[in-house]
Amino acid sequence: MKKLLTIILILPLFAQTVSDFAYTGAKVSAMAGAVVAEKGNNWSIFHNPAGITEIDGMHFSLGSGKIFGYDWLPAINLSGTTSLPIIGKIGFAFQQLETKYSGTTLSKEQTLSIAQGFDLQHDKNSQLAIGYTANFVQWNLGKSAGPSGDGSDGLELGNVNAVSVDFGVLASLREKYRFGVFLKNVNSGALGKGMTRQILPRRINVGITYMPMTGLATSIVSEHLLGRDDMQIKSAIRYNLNSNVELYTGAQSNPNRFGMGATFTFNNQSVSYGLLTHPVLPMTHQFNIGLSL
Repeated sequence: MKKLLTIILILPLFAQTVSDFAYTGAKVSAMAGAVVAEKGNNWSIFHNPAGITEIDGMHFSLGSGKIFGYDWLPAINLSGTTSLPIIGKIGFAFQQLETKYSGTTLSKEQTLSIAQGFDLQHDKNSQLAIGYTANFVQWNLGKSAGPSGDGSDGLELGNVNAVSVDFGVLASLREKYRFGVFLKNVNSGALGKGMTRQILPRRINVGITYMPMTGLATSIVSEHLLGRDDMQIKSAIRYNLNSNVELYTGAQSNPNRFGMGATFTFNNQSVSYGLLTHPVLPMTHQFNIGLSL
């Protein structure tokens, strides 16, 4: 019963595709989500697709974690970026989040994403890029409670689908100053029809990153969920200890959360870990492994 009550209490607080999880990726968790103006990486597909323009070569990343440390809230993400003739730099990603109870899947959220970035201006002193991510969302509702009350013998409730589009802008000047904007669900994609129609979360992230010296970056970001009055302020620091180790830390307000983590790179392979605290619930841990070709 305690576990079921916990599920009910935290469902409004977390998500990945339907409810919007703003910390996909170990590095992003470690930096408390303050990455909208950061240099492009595979996680740019989720947090600012304009950053794809800064990725050279072919990269793949596989990540997993347990939301708030619970075994019954497993999340996985897979992403890749490459450059294709004529099309240019593109990315793809897959995300999945399940909610389980006593071995029964109560809900499963899956999103397949395709992203593309474009350079509008790029020279040795400055860069201006835009990008988009098209998300194909499916939400499997699992089974009804059924006679037993735990969903093991309930009726299949089916699934609902939606398409949403994200948009990002990224600008940099003299490799010191960076500015980023990310708009989630600009097309107001929604699940359901008629009276049951529910618009997926919409938000805007605006941030700046300042790099006072090689290997050190500081960021500050404001995040606002459209339709709500509150705002979150996030900040982060990234430091390259050496060519093999990169350290991160971050914090946010409303609610107060703190993150930290690191990436260890060996030749063309990398391993990342990030944790993110919560004022009430346990910590969220995320891991990523990456491969560059």
